[in-house]
Amino acid sequence: MREVAAVFGAHPDDLDWGSGGSAAVWAQAGKEVYYILTTSGEGGEDHQRGLVLPPEEIADIRETEQRAAATLLGVKEVLFLRQPDGRVEASLAFRDQIVNVLRRLRPQIVVSMDPGNWAFDNFYHYHPDHRATALAVFDAIYPSAGTSTYQPQPDEGHPPHKVREVYFYASSKPNVYVDISETIELKVQALISHRSQMKQPERLAGFVRDNAARHGAHMGCAYAEAFRRLEVPQ
Repeated sequence: MREVAAVFGAHPDDLDWGSGGSAAVWAQAGKEVYYILTTSGEGGEDHQRGLVLPPEEIADIRETEQRAAATLLGVKEVLFLRQPDGRVEASLAFRDQIVNVLRRLRPQIVVSMDPGNWAFDNFYHYHPDHRATALAVFDAIYPSAGTSTYQPQPDEGHPPHKVREVYFYASSKPNVYVDISETIELKVQALISHRSQMKQPERLAGFVRDNAARHGAHMGCAYAEAFRRLEVPQ
């Protein structure tokens, strides 16, 4: 049976931070893994060179970096929805865009940032684009993507599809851990691929390993990623 995992995030590098090791594990196990990026990260800057470039140049740099990172992890394809960086809204139009993606890719597993733990104690986690993407993905999965009575606008003509389960990253209440001991270095290298976003790249590897080691302690392995897993009503 064709097994597909669709991994959603707001900006290039979000997915590699949240689930890059797991994406590599699943790809090595024979799953088709797709990355879906809400934006192209054009609202950022080139931190490595200290440059503020035109948005279209930043978008090109960041899309190129994301594709390189995804290739390292074994991701089959990277899709950019090209919502406006810094101005993403969980609108009906955005939900419909995601519904069309889900119906086309037909994943059993969806990975996304957790929409259910808005503590507002961390500016990175609760960036408005992160929150809007998490909510739009959640609403697109159920019931929209799985019911024939829901017609996205525009409708790309794909039949309804029911996702089996969702893995939420950046969750305050994880209930499942994925052993990434064999793919931790791929996760590190994938993150290093986002060179334009780094001010202190020499510190990245240690931070990533330390964080993954803390999660690994929960399941008795060297390194892991943490998720809140939720089954989708069928």
